[in-house]
Amino acid sequence: MTELRRVDPRTLVPNPNNPRKTQPDARAEHQLALNIKTVGLIHAPCVRELEDGRLMIVAGHRRVRACIAAKLDEIDVHVRSGDEKSDTMAAVAENVVRADMAESEQWRGVLDMREKGASDTEICRAFMVTPAYLRGLMLLSQIHPPIIAAIDGGIGPSYTERNAIARTPLERQRDVWAEIWAESADEGSDPADYEMSREDAAHFDWSDFVRYLDQVELYARDYEFDDETAKEAGVVWEEDLFGQGGEDNRYCTQYAAMFKAQQIWAEKTRPEGCVFIQANEYGEGIVPEGHRSVGSWEMEQVDDIPTIWVSSRTLTIKTGRMRKITQRPAQSGEEGSLSFSSAQSAEKPKERTDISGTGQKIIGEVRTQALRAALAAARESADPWDLIGAFLLALSADNVNIHGDNTYDPYGAASERDRAVASVFPEGVLVRDPAVLRNAALEVLCSFMNCEVSMHSGSGLPAQILGVLFNADAHMPTMAFEDFLKTYSKPGITKAVQAEGLEEKPTGKAMREALMAHVGEKRWVPEPATFAAGIPAWKAKIKKQAARAAARAQLDAQTEEDDEIDDQSSDMELCDEQDVAEADEETLTPEEDVSADDTSSVSEMTSSHTELPDDPRIPTQLAELARKMPEHLEIIMV
Repeated sequence: MTELRRVDPRTLVPNPNNPRKTQPDARAEHQLALNIKTVGLIHAPCVRELEDGRLMIVAGHRRVRACIAAKLDEIDVHVRSGDEKSDTMAAVAENVVRADMAESEQWRGVLDMREKGASDTEICRAFMVTPAYLRGLMLLSQIHPPIIAAIDGGIGPSYTERNAIARTPLERQRDVWAEIWAESADEGSDPADYEMSREDAAHFDWSDFVRYLDQVELYARDYEFDDETAKEAGVVWEEDLFGQGGEDNRYCTQYAAMFKAQQIWAEKTRPEGCVFIQANEYGEGIVPEGHRSVGSWEMEQVDDIPTIWVSSRTLTIKTGRMRKITQRPAQSGEEGSLSFSSAQSAEKPKERTDISGTGQKIIGEVRTQALRAALAAARESADPWDLIGAFLLALSADNVNIHGDNTYDPYGAASERDRAVASVFPEGVLVRDPAVLRNAALEVLCSFMNCEVSMHSGSGLPAQILGVLFNADAHMPTMAFEDFLKTYSKPGITKAVQAEGLEEKPTGKAMREALMAHVGEKRWVPEPATFAAGIPAWKAKIKKQAARAAARAQLDAQTEEDDEIDDQSSDMELCDEQDVAEADEETLTPEEDVSADDTSSVSEMTSSHTELPDDPRIPTQLAELARKMPEHLEIIMV
């Protein structure tokens, strides 16, 4: 039973067992308060009446705080008449289903539900999660707490790696964790309790951590390095008291120390002329630039260089060969004459573009900065229709599905798009505040629209047209700097200086210096670097699309016309065939040239439908049906 009451939100008592322990986002709290102040409270919080008459919040702590911040004197609340178990389930479900909770908080809520007698089926239905997801949460009970903190922070291991970690005893997890972070923990604190930061996560490999857990005992008999090398690498041997007699039963559990010992030993024992190289994550050697690995199937050559490395997966010392990459000499024809291709290249050397690829990249980066500055300047005054047009452009950009979002976090943290949606739809209803909507829209555009030269993440022409819409050319900085001007070819820099009314110089360097001296402190942006330079290409693109659409429509019309003609022809052929068949039936008589076998077979077929033998084995009703429907039913006597 629930009762709707109108109460002062300041009189409501927070739930001391609220499953959400993390601090709320101040920006999200402010947006929710603004939304409630604008459109009112849509979903009433759920409360329970205590023995002293006070009302305790069961679900809706954020809404109550937002109503107080919005200075509402009274709000509607649903007063539940339930037990502690159902209240706790409602509180956890409110957070799991309607707002993100850390996985550890969800797991604590599940444990609380189980203590109060809820079954896993009830929990899955209440939280709207699958049994598989619930089993994934159960892994947290077998994982070291600092690892759980990393999972909550979005920098933890994958689900597969969690399974491997959960299979390892907690003591082993704690020991390995302490060994890894021994130098990072504060003085006097236990490194086993160290919680890694995002900076630590950037250089941390969870697959290596899992591998450390799996390789518990690394026996000395499996490795070749001597005691001096072991001491140099910091290897500490332990004795396996239950090992087989007559064997070296020393082992080490420090994976990093064993890896270092193998590397030192490989350096010491490598043959003369052999090069020590590093290994990648798959355990294969990484050859230096300008060389390539020689496969085992390739013939050995005199200039091959032997290599040696230590596999990061198995700790074994591996050897191989690498070969220097050389440019092929120009091919010659017979008797030393030049080939056709070389003759062509000699007659017509390749012309350089005005601005090299490096210069185009610089232009893209500068344009991107200017575009974002223009979008930021429009936050207070952007026309709504301009924003709609901007988003239409954004949806046609080359990098949508959204690649190139500079706010994307591979560890699961919210991107700018996620934060923008949360700010305008905090409770599932749009916040109709023009300033909030304008700011959110422009933040999202800034997060992924760019002018960079990239096959996968660049936005292409739509970003340039977006810059024209928001006058991003006014935000372009001066391009008269050495690194950019060096990217010009001599014809290109000649055109640039002539456009400024300067005389052509003998060298490109002299023209660059003259141009920079002429520009001085003024802003100089060459025409190819402006946003407006993309308009002709945009028009050509639209024209090409229209031409393709017209050609496709013409082809479809022609195809339909051809299909109609084919249908008419087939109908005429079918009519002709029917006429011929009818004529044949009229002229065909039993006396014509028909063999005795054919005659008997035809007579048998006709008689089988009309005349049925009197046989007691054939039911009377079945025989009658066969006589009335000879085209559907036929009785054959064997």
